Amino acid sequence: MVHSPVITHPYPLVIVIVNYRTASLTIDCLYSLVNEVQALPGTKVVVSDNASGDNSLTQIQAVIDQEKWGDWVSLIPLDHNGGYAFGNNAIIRPILQSENPPSYFLLLNPDTIVRSGALIKLVEFMEKNPEIGIAGSRLEDPDGTPQRSAFRFHTLWGELDSGLRLGLVSKLLEKWVVAPPVPEQACQMDWVAGASMIVRCSVFETIGLIDEDYFMYYEEMDFCLQAKKAGWNCWYVPESRVVHLVGQSSGINNIKSNPKRLPKYWFDSRQYYFTKNYGQLYAGVTDIIWILSFMTWRVRRQLQNKPDADPPQLLQDFIRYSVLFNLINIFRSDIDPAQNTNIQPQINPTQNLGLWEQIQEDWIAHDRDWTKPGFRAVVVQRFGVWRMQIKSFMFRAPLSFLYRMLYRKIRNTYGIELPHSVELGRRVIVEHQHGIVIHGNSVIGDDCIIRQGVTLGNRYLDKPFDAPKLGKRVNIGAGAKILGNVTIGDDVCIGANAVVLSDVPSGETVVGIPAQIIRSKSAQNPNLI
Repeated sequence: MVHSPVITHPYPLVIVIVNYRTASLTIDCLYSLVNEVQALPGTKVVVSDNASGDNSLTQIQAVIDQEKWGDWVSLIPLDHNGGYAFGNNAIIRPILQSENPPSYFLLLNPDTIVRSGALIKLVEFMEKNPEIGIAGSRLEDPDGTPQRSAFRFHTLWGELDSGLRLGLVSKLLEKWVVAPPVPEQACQMDWVAGASMIVRCSVFETIGLIDEDYFMYYEEMDFCLQAKKAGWNCWYVPESRVVHLVGQSSGINNIKSNPKRLPKYWFDSRQYYFTKNYGQLYAGVTDIIWILSFMTWRVRRQLQNKPDADPPQLLQDFIRYSVLFNLINIFRSDIDPAQNTNIQPQINPTQNLGLWEQIQEDWIAHDRDWTKPGFRAVVVQRFGVWRMQIKSFMFRAPLSFLYRMLYRKIRNTYGIELPHSVELGRRVIVEHQHGIVIHGNSVIGDDCIIRQGVTLGNRYLDKPFDAPKLGKRVNIGAGAKILGNVTIGDDVCIGANAVVLSDVPSGETVVGIPAQIIRSKSAQNPNLI
């Protein structure tokens, strides 16, 4: 149970700091608040510890006792780490229900240092503007360099600009750019960073607490959006200056180090924000827009030799955690791949693996090199298969457009035709490039190897749907042609430039035009018969 502190100041303020294994940062933040609290008598600070599990509680309480801060600082341990919203709500909720709630709450990150006069500037601004429900401080680096901390809401057009990063487009989409230049004067914005955000008590009473379905990130934007819908304005107040040691409380970004890979909860929060506020269709289209624009940016960055300042594996993770992938439970596809029981030998190409798991196997099979043309061709083929599982035309149509664009790119750039209609097994390796043509009705088993100049096609014009069926571990040499409704058994080796026109039993090696068996494993080892 969290008890409301006694407040006597006519402009009462409660500051909430959520700590998770950042005791030293929290202590530095408390030291920066000493003079600020004295300038605002009656101000209380509550440190909410999100079940750190280290010695945070001991360290913070020791400093509180040592400095005799107990009359204005409280330390509240929570039973589990529920994220940013949970940690703040655990303090705000009981105080709101008390007999004497404050006029304002200030949500303050532990990785902040409050500059002199920052708090009183915020409170005075709120007192002069009763129609304003939320206001944010100017966040800056330790050397005073301003950080972008006042934003517009994320929208489809903002995501296009975020992914494309092209000056001309940014100018055209100026009204939707999420992070505009840092304002020099106080101004109304859509939302402000939760690292230092003051909220009028009436806002919580109107719209409720912060949505705890967010673990971290996007929750303050969502909160400001709900406030705006309820008629509350949000402002940026640059006179209130707060040093923000970016990402040190979350461990994601640090101004002193390279960007770290974004955690799953960042993508989950983004997905939840768009789905909650705009619906799944809008969220799905937004994902596609960002992916296409970011891919365009990557090509331009490579051509212009620009530095890569993005978090590692950003595109891969974005696709993996996108709204569209989650719509059909991508990680455990329930589609039965063994749909054609007439194929001999019988092949189970995916064994209920999800798209991402298949791609991971393909990446390993291609020596963990995503730049290999064969790997890219296989990925596009699997993406083409996956998007056909989406029943809704509205969702499938933009993905089909993306697939066709990527398919043509692979075909025209690398000379590899591998359509989505091919029944492709696991860990298939496409070595080299150019002149590879695979009939759409072909079946290719697990662990097969296909080299440059290989054709899997039909033999007769009056039988356009006849196509080869390959078993597992078939090794096809460069320039080989396999034509017609022929079945190739497991572990078959097909020599370079061979033309295969008839079935080949398992374990054989064939060469020549037309291809002939030159070595029979069953004949050499009777035990294999």
